[in-house]
Amino acid sequence: MVKTKWTWLMLLLVAAMAVTIVPLAGAQAQRTDVIITTQQEPARLDPLSNAGNMFVASMVRFTIFTGDIYFDNKWKPTPWGVEKLPSLKDGDWKIRPDGKMEVRWRLKKGLLWHDGKPVTAYDWIFAYRVNIHPEFPATSREIAERIENVSAPDPYTVVTVWKKKDFRGNLFVSNDGGFPLPRHILERDFRRNPAKFDQIPWSNAVPTVGNGPYVLKEWRKGSHIVVEAFDKWPFQKPTIKRITFRFISDTNTIIANVLAGATDATDETAIPFAQGLELEKRLKAEGRRDIIAEPTPGLIWEHIDVNLDNPHLKDKRVRQALLYAADREAIVRSLFEGKQPVSHSFLPEKHWGYNPRVKKYNYDPERAKRLLAEAGYRPGPDGILVKEGVGRLSLTITTTAGNRVREAVEQILQQQWRQVGIELKISNQPARVYFGDTLPQRKYDLGMFAWVLSPISILVDIYQSKEIPSPANNFAGANFPGYRNEELDRIVPTIGEELDERKRIQLLQRVQEILVEDLPALPLYLRSDYTTHKAALEPWLPTGITTPVTWNAVQWKWSRM
Repeated sequence: MVKTKWTWLMLLLVAAMAVTIVPLAGAQAQRTDVIITTQQEPARLDPLSNAGNMFVASMVRFTIFTGDIYFDNKWKPTPWGVEKLPSLKDGDWKIRPDGKMEVRWRLKKGLLWHDGKPVTAYDWIFAYRVNIHPEFPATSREIAERIENVSAPDPYTVVTVWKKKDFRGNLFVSNDGGFPLPRHILERDFRRNPAKFDQIPWSNAVPTVGNGPYVLKEWRKGSHIVVEAFDKWPFQKPTIKRITFRFISDTNTIIANVLAGATDATDETAIPFAQGLELEKRLKAEGRRDIIAEPTPGLIWEHIDVNLDNPHLKDKRVRQALLYAADREAIVRSLFEGKQPVSHSFLPEKHWGYNPRVKKYNYDPERAKRLLAEAGYRPGPDGILVKEGVGRLSLTITTTAGNRVREAVEQILQQQWRQVGIELKISNQPARVYFGDTLPQRKYDLGMFAWVLSPISILVDIYQSKEIPSPANNFAGANFPGYRNEELDRIVPTIGEELDERKRIQLLQRVQEILVEDLPALPLYLRSDYTTHKAALEPWLPTGITTPVTWNAVQWKWSRM
């Protein structure tokens, strides 16, 4: 009897414990907010104006606007506000008998502006009209200027007619910005003053009427921006209901916030590479698994342009010797601990046109010496090579003054090239002088800088002979080396008009072979950008390109740890 009573008391106690424990576990609700810290604050958020072209503006914009397509972390074009990418196979992308190109876009139905109005083809056409207006200060008109006409046969179809064939025809609905604009809100302001249209308060108003999965809810200047999930978003509902973008200009303060857990993530602009590298090492040394800091290789190509008018550098063997004598692997190990990859071409391996069979100049100082001997160079009394009629093999390298990484690369090259008999002098300049005068007027021997590409860049157009800057063309063009190659001049104009992807890749790979053999530019490495995030925030997928970290914000969630 007593035993039975005690048993029932124990069972009641266990039951009570169960009742108290289960709700406590359930009370640990999953987080639904994210704080992202960045170093800069946007000037504006609108998709088309120059002021809205800041990278950090793009990061916020990807949450409150939906464009036509985006490039994901694998650099693949992905439908966004459209049903699919038009294709030649299914006939919504076709070449007309007059040689012009017609592309038919089907827009996703159900997309709404944040005031409840539907997003239609007329909003895309309005954005196109704004972009091409000569008085509007557009970010770019490159694509729009290739388009002859844009029309809407129905509210959810846009037909774009291109003046000639262009492989990018199925990547933009109607404008370079890749976004529609709410015509019902903005048309009156645009008609009133196109030149000042980028200054109207609309894109900085709270809430801005966008068409994305989040709505702009707060913008406290100098402090932060807050966006919250749009309750009428018709597609995948975001798990993260609130994103705060915090602005902190001091990098050391940002890092302190990261280490303290006061921020959940940082974007590509927040922490420079050198400090990101130190942060990554510190986290590993301290055994921190709650925070991840890692770089993402991108499409910023660091290289050295070679002035082919220089009597030494005219000889291809000298240019090749320079690259063989440069231990680029040692450079990326010593300066970046291997986190920024050596470049063997002007395109990275992830680019659709990359040629994996391109010639590779692995470090080989003996081969460099043989090439220089073949070119007629002999050691002088001070060890520097000399060629009769040309003189000492002494070159000057120039880059942007104050850039510590580039200055370190110069010093390493100076030592490495000295070992094969090449004297390298260093003469750096302020960026405004270097980019505004020295490079365009080709007043240099060797010039170090970077080209910023996109997944659809082919870049090689700058190496056409018609792009050589000169007094005759008022120093227009970016062929700073002064490179001329008849085969390249013949091939390059056909690449953009080749709609067959396989053939286009073949053409671009052939151009790479030409450039890597002739070396009008010496490839160094591909730059990477650091981001940080708490390990529990996933999936965190930086792209390394102009697509910001927020491209997949609707997929983010907090995992339980």
